[in-house]
Amino acid sequence: MIESLESLKRKIDECSDEDRLALALYLARYRTPHPLEDDWGVAADTILSAIRRSSDLTRRGVRGIIAEAVFESDVLPAVESLGWSSGEIPPGDWPYDALLVKGGRSVKIQIKLQRLEAGEPKRYYPKQYLEELFVVEVQKTRSGRKRTAPVGDVEGQSLSTRPYRFGDFDILAVNMQPTTRQWNSFRYTVADWLLPRSADNSLIEIFQPVSLATNSVWTDKLATCFEWLLNGERKRVLNVLREPKFKRI
Repeated sequence: MIESLESLKRKIDECSDEDRLALALYLARYRTPHPLEDDWGVAADTILSAIRRSSDLTRRGVRGIIAEAVFESDVLPAVESLGWSSGEIPPGDWPYDALLVKGGRSVKIQIKLQRLEAGEPKRYYPKQYLEELFVVEVQKTRSGRKRTAPVGDVEGQSLSTRPYRFGDFDILAVNMQPTTRQWNSFRYTVADWLLPRSADNSLIEIFQPVSLATNSVWTDKLATCFEWLLNGERKRVLNVLREPKFKRI
C-alpha cells in the first residue's frame, strides 16, 4: 500500500495543473467535513468566500481568532513542558484569552494581532522615533457602557467597557503576522509595563508600541516573559524601547 501510494504521488506530480485541479475536486467527495461545515450546513469554500467579501472589521475579528488558535496550538505546548498548564476560563466575557497555572500561581494572557492600516503594518509615530516601532491596539472589540455604584448622594458614573484596566491581564501577546507573514510569530511583554492613558492612569492606552526586535521589554519567548513577570521589575515599554529623535529644550 505504501509503495502504491508513493507511485501515485509521483504520477500526480507529473500531472498538469488542470489535471491536479480536477483530481482535487474528485477527492473532495472523500474529505471528512469540518465540524463547522456540519454545524452551518455549508462548505468550507463558501465560508472562506464569505470572509473574503466581508468588511475590514469582520476580517480583523477573524484574523484575531486565528491568532488565538495559533497561540493555543504552537505556543502553549512549549510552556506546558516547563510545568505550566492551561486553566479553565469561567463562562463569560473576560479580559483575557488564555489562563496558565503552575503550582499556586495563575497568569492571564491577552492575545492581540498587530494593527494594520490600509493593509500595511501600522507604525508607531515613525517621524518621532529612531528605530522601527509598530502598533498594537489594546482595547476590547465590542463597545458598551456600565454604571458604577452610587457613593452616598453622588450618582454612579457611566463608563465605557472597551478600555482594559491594569490588572485585567498579566501578559500581552502580540501576533506579528502582518509584518513577518508567519502566524506563529509572537512578541510578549508584561501588562504592567504598557503605557497608561493620560486622562486616567488606571486604564491601558489604546495604541501601544511593539518592537519586532527583541529587547529588554519585548521577547519572542513566552517563558522569558514569565520570568519578567515573576521578578516584578517595573518598566515602561516606551521609555526603555527608544529615545526620541528630537529632544525638547
